[in-house]
Amino acid sequence: MRRTVALAWLAGLLIVTPALAETAIELKKELLPKIKKAQAEGKDIGRAQDFFNEGDKLLKDGMQEEAAEAFKKARDAMPKN
Repeated sequence: MRRTVALAWLAGLLIVTPALAETAIELKKELLPKIKKAQAEGKDIGRAQDFFNEGDKLLKDGMQEEAAEAFKKARDAMPKN
């Protein structure tokens, strides 16, 4: 009985986990307007821009996971409001 419950729980977890992951394209779509806004406001986004450009290149090269990581770093490097 416990084994059946554990397997059902694990199967449910495996189904939910991909839905929680952010894709590189989703991250890029989230970041692009923020970067443009920060640039228009004259904020220094040097590191964030570098990570964004790196992620964009990786995405174009088909390296989804690496691009997602670069976009996450860009998001973290964005200036706070």
